[in-house]
Amino acid sequence: MGLFGLVRSTASLPLRVLDTGVRTTALVATAGVHLVGDTTRAAAAGPASLVNAVTDVVAELFGGESSRRCWQGAERCWIEVRGLDDAAPDGDLARAVRAALEGCRGVDSVSLNHPLSRAVVHTDGTEVLEELCEAVAAAEDRLGARRTDEPIDLPADPIVLASSTTAVGANLVGLAVTVAGRALAWPRFAPGMAAAVAFVDYQPRLRALVEEWLGDSAADTALSLAASIGYTLGQQPTSLGVDLFMHLVRLGETRAGAQAWLDREPDLAGHADADGLVRSRERPVPLPLGPVEKHGDRSGVVQGVGAVGLGVATGGINGAATTALVAAPKAARNSREAFAGTLGRGLAEHHGVLPLNSDALRMLDRVDAVLVDPRALCTDELRVGRIRGVADHRRAEAWQWAQDRLDALGAGWHDVPWAEGRVLIRHANHPLAPALLREVRRSDAAVVSVDVAGLDDLRPAFDDLHAHDGDLDAGLADAVRALQRDGRTVAVVSVDAAQAMADADVAIGVTADGAWWHADLVAADLAGVWRILHALPAARRASERGVQLATGASLLGALLMVPGVRGRGPGPVTVGAGTGGWIGYRMARTVLAAEVPAERPTREWHAMSAEQVRDLLPASDPSDRLRDAPRPSRVHRAARGVAPVRDNLADFASAIREELSDPLTPVLAIGSAASAVLGSPIDAILVGSVLTGNAALAAVQRLRAERLLHRLLAVQDPPARLVLGDDGDDYATADATALRPGDVIEVRPGEVVPADARLVEATDLEVDESSLTGESLPVPKRLAATPAAAVAERACMIHATTTVVAGTAVAIVTAVGGQTEARRAELTPGAQTDAIGLQAQLSELTNKAWPVSLAGGGVVTALSLLRRGNLRQAISSGVAVSVAAVPEGLPLVATLAQQASARRLSGLGALVRSPRSVEALGRVDVVCFDKTGTLSENRLRVTSVDALNGEDRDGVLRAAVRATPRANGDGHEHATDAAVAEAGIDVDGVDVDADAHLPFRSGRPFSASIHGTQLTIKGAPEMLLGATDADATERVAAMAADGLRVLAVATRELTDAQVRDARADADAFDELCRGGLHLIGLLGLADTPRPESAAVLAGLAAHGIEARLITGDHPVTASAIAAELGLPVTLDQVITGNDWEALSRRDQERAVRERIVFARMSPEHKVQIVETLQRLDRVVAMVGDGANDAAAIRAATVGIGVAARGSDPARTAADVMLLDGRIGALLDALDEGRQLWQRVQAAVAVLLGGNAGEVGFAILGTALTGRAPLNTRQLLLVNMLTDALPAAALAVSRPTSSASGAGNGPDERALWRTVGVRGATTAGAATAAWAMAGVTGRPQRASTVALVALVATQLGQTLIDSRSPLVVGTALGSLAALGALVSTPGVSQLLGSTPLGPVGWAQALGTAAGATAIAAVAPRVLARSGSEAAGQSSTSSTPTRQSTAYSSRNGHVNAVVTTSVNGSEPAETATSATLGEAGDRTSNTP
Repeated sequence: MGLFGLVRSTASLPLRVLDTGVRTTALVATAGVHLVGDTTRAAAAGPASLVNAVTDVVAELFGGESSRRCWQGAERCWIEVRGLDDAAPDGDLARAVRAALEGCRGVDSVSLNHPLSRAVVHTDGTEVLEELCEAVAAAEDRLGARRTDEPIDLPADPIVLASSTTAVGANLVGLAVTVAGRALAWPRFAPGMAAAVAFVDYQPRLRALVEEWLGDSAADTALSLAASIGYTLGQQPTSLGVDLFMHLVRLGETRAGAQAWLDREPDLAGHADADGLVRSRERPVPLPLGPVEKHGDRSGVVQGVGAVGLGVATGGINGAATTALVAAPKAARNSREAFAGTLGRGLAEHHGVLPLNSDALRMLDRVDAVLVDPRALCTDELRVGRIRGVADHRRAEAWQWAQDRLDALGAGWHDVPWAEGRVLIRHANHPLAPALLREVRRSDAAVVSVDVAGLDDLRPAFDDLHAHDGDLDAGLADAVRALQRDGRTVAVVSVDAAQAMADADVAIGVTADGAWWHADLVAADLAGVWRILHALPAARRASERGVQLATGASLLGALLMVPGVRGRGPGPVTVGAGTGGWIGYRMARTVLAAEVPAERPTREWHAMSAEQVRDLLPASDPSDRLRDAPRPSRVHRAARGVAPVRDNLADFASAIREELSDPLTPVLAIGSAASAVLGSPIDAILVGSVLTGNAALAAVQRLRAERLLHRLLAVQDPPARLVLGDDGDDYATADATALRPGDVIEVRPGEVVPADARLVEATDLEVDESSLTGESLPVPKRLAATPAAAVAERACMIHATTTVVAGTAVAIVTAVGGQTEARRAELTPGAQTDAIGLQAQLSELTNKAWPVSLAGGGVVTALSLLRRGNLRQAISSGVAVSVAAVPEGLPLVATLAQQASARRLSGLGALVRSPRSVEALGRVDVVCFDKTGTLSENRLRVTSVDALNGEDRDGVLRAAVRATPRANGDGHEHATDAAVAEAGIDVDGVDVDADAHLPFRSGRPFSASIHGTQLTIKGAPEMLLGATDADATERVAAMAADGLRVLAVATRELTDAQVRDARADADAFDELCRGGLHLIGLLGLADTPRPESAAVLAGLAAHGIEARLITGDHPVTASAIAAELGLPVTLDQVITGNDWEALSRRDQERAVRERIVFARMSPEHKVQIVETLQRLDRVVAMVGDGANDAAAIRAATVGIGVAARGSDPARTAADVMLLDGRIGALLDALDEGRQLWQRVQAAVAVLLGGNAGEVGFAILGTALTGRAPLNTRQLLLVNMLTDALPAAALAVSRPTSSASGAGNGPDERALWRTVGVRGATTAGAATAAWAMAGVTGRPQRASTVALVALVATQLGQTLIDSRSPLVVGTALGSLAALGALVSTPGVSQLLGSTPLGPVGWAQALGTAAGATAIAAVAPRVLARSGSEAAGQSSTSSTPTRQSTAYSSRNGHVNAVVTTSVNGSEPAETATSATLGEAGDRTSNTP
């Protein structure tokens, strides 16, 4: 290119840029118009043109009367009738409109929908919309009908679509013009218009005035258009881009809603007639504010005061305008709006939800109560529910009687004519009903309904059931009002409760007649309702994160307004707004991507015969499935090698994200960003490194524990023996996960049942169901159906996770995986517990310290300005002091302390799955135990031998053992046989080689053997006593009352002929056992307590921790083992599951306070007991081992699982696992939690006390000289040397003494006293050193001496709480590092310091030593003086058990434990603990 070409190209550049901008503008504008047209055409098939819709929008924006809402489809028109929503169904307006419309051409019929204020006109297809609208207008004019409120929009109304598309088009055009303007360097207008719009938009009262004038929808559109014009004039493409994204989200929601209307409109039109008798009533109390509204009110005050104040102070509008933009909480609104818009679009497009009022989606973040109409949880199918008052042997007959008369009897309780009992017939639960209720509980909202019998087994899932007088709709409406009076924001899920939905804050209708029109959201089925409720916690989190972003963005924007700071104030607000919108969008997408839970089977297989089950289940041929199973190729095997790496990275990233949700993260992130903005990027990097490092450490610990847990669980997946072919002679082994309903399986002794199944064949089958039901004894099974029976009584079923102890069986699989009873017990609905973890508990302390930090920074800034300092320097110093005062080491301290505790406990047999749970262990005041498998070994033993009729103890045992030979020389199949054999090990003369043996089996409740001519027999007393001449009934009853399983032992002398007959014929042998017996004794069998269980309960009592025993076992058995373990109870302290169900909520609260043993409890009952205790502000630990404990373990503050056979669900739910059944590790875990609080309290005192000293020194120095004595880098150095390693070392090291507050969280009174003392002494030492050095040297030297004194004092104070080698080494190392830094030329100058001589070091270290000594003594003096003044000690001295986490677990420990609070007066207590290996009886009593 030549010179001429270059000049020509350069000269034409502005014109080419202009042409490009114009083309871009035209293209974007055209796209916007097409988008509007496409949207309108997609939603409206009638003649309502785009021009008319836009004209209506413009008219409303300028305050004109709202246009008539109307929509026309192929054969129907929906036309607004003004005032119809308040008119009577047969009133003048209704009759006039109907007559006017029926007289128009092409009209077939007219329906009036009063709730929507619409006339629905069925036409012959003629386009008569305008004529119909004119007829309606004429009828309104004749009667003077007017709107009483703003118009009710339908999703497909053209004006709704036009409003959204107009906003999008305006932003598209504005963005194109801005891009062209930037390229052509057009002059920018001041941000006055954008600021004015923001001021009106975010001032609640001003916006309310605009909405009152224009209406809500028009006000939104007007403010959006005004904002786009302001941003265009100011050439702010980023703001336009963010607003464009938000309007596109809203447009997507609008289009999806319109399409949903088109899809559902034909069905809706068939039910369009709806009277106006039901109207929304005024709330009894004002609607509670949500997080966005609360923040908006606060921001509005700041915005108004700041804009007016700065405008007056500067005498110009620019500062006020910038303040208005900076204080606008855009991120909060955008986060919620993006979430709701994306959620609404997804619900409408993919999940069958019709949004009649999309504003309801913007209310989800404040819903805290969900009222569920019982009818929404049921299907039309009737089934038999409970049976009461009918004898057990006639229950099946009663069930069949009711089953044969379902339709005739109908739903409700009915008397059984031939028995003194009643039977409940109810509608079958919807398969998704349990999952829906569980989802509400997961959201931490109260789930409420009205008390109806049909709820049946769903009742435990509700927090409260309101009584009603028989009118279900009225009862639901009253419940809504009651919840609202209690300050709740109520969502209602209903099919037909019109008044309840009209009054609700969010009304969710499930497709049904009539009540559609009062709903905000109409779901096609319960899956859609589940999706909406699944969004509740995410909606709350989206709003909260938006508030955090808005706060941080406004603070950073305010810093950028400081003169001399580079950047524009509104910039962070715009970035925060965009980030908030993106977060809301992504969170909604996550909600929409979640899978709906599998539907719960509704068939009652236990009530059917085996033939009926076989007919109903699909035919299954597992051989084809096994043969066709894909085999991994080389590529697949290679991919498996890559997958673990990818999965590990994904797991690590997910764990990092979870840890960064810590409550301290936003505070530290804002401080980091502020430091960077004001020119301290190193400080920002440090804080960022602490955040990520803390998250990484916690994530590593969590993943490590999870992997160990997965390894433990990997070996627990039981194999299944599939029966192949019709003849059942062939078998195949497959994983339990490969089973399908309809498969036929076989189970044998010692095997874990792989799935729920209905028995087809059974031979002497007994099953250990303790992991599922809590029943400690083996359960005999039979083939007969067991209708209306609880899980523990379904003798014809076998269940996954249970173990076969005797016999064999063939069964048809009825449920697998998540549909099994074990899995459903694990997923029993439970409310979320309070947040646990040191970070959560210490957030309150942080919330108290953070305002002090801000105030300190503000004081430094104010003092600097009063001394005529530079504004930027004054603010920079203030921010530096505020950031330095934030205890950024606190997350690291909390994580390392929890990690150290978790590691310590892992070595003691307690695997900590969630390190955060360790701190809650230190606050536990109630421990709920499952009995079977937890406190006991789930192993029978002989505990009582009652010799009768002249026989001695050994003789009874000898006879019992002779009747219990081994099967084929192997172990005993039956648990009672094993217990008897074990009891007779030490008995002389036992001969187990029998001449003949008759084993126990179903229908034969005894086993017998023949040795020579003597027959020995043991078995059920009710059978043997009838075959003897002895009467031991009272003795048997007494032993049973003690919770023992009783076996009778008898003998009989036989003739040689009888012996020969018995050996040759089993029936003859059986006959000999049924008469002529001589009773010689009774055996009492009971579950075997774990050796350390009694010591654990004693240790809990010594610590003042209450214990509750919750079991599925019989109340007598549970009481007996409780007494044996040192927990004696009276009858008044025992309650059963049936009694618990009959209690009211208040009586249940009284019961958990007064009762000790809870027997015959289902998994739902266990959850309720745990939650009731927590409702009484108790910190609850739940300890269990089985599937029936898993839900309660998850519901408890701390869930503790005991690793044992069949405990997979318990392991999955638990926070802490006691490995190898070592229940004694529970005391170690509780002690470790108490010690954790002590260590952390010491570290927090160092952190907060040191930071308080830094703030105090900065304030004193600024007051004296006009500037802070230490610069930003020196304050950074102080934090690096004192807030990280020394405090962390203190948090993981054993303290020198015990704190009285340990075990109940931090002792705040003692903590703040110590912080005050240490802050004062630290500030005093630094000020004294600075003053002395200032007299003898230059200011730079004085600041260096002060720096050394400040660091040395804080390091010295760490030694007050612990003098472990780690703490001492860390303190000396930090001091040495400080010396090296200030003494190295170059580095010292970089820090603003100077090398010190002997005098300087003496001044610094001398003042530090004196301050440390004062800090060690002062708390004792203050505590003693406070005690004398009050007449009692202000701090308590509590004897504390010496934690075995710090000592050997074998041997005898005598320790002197001193109790103090960070230097307070200690008390001495002699503590003795007898420690032993697992299996020994251990005493942990202080």
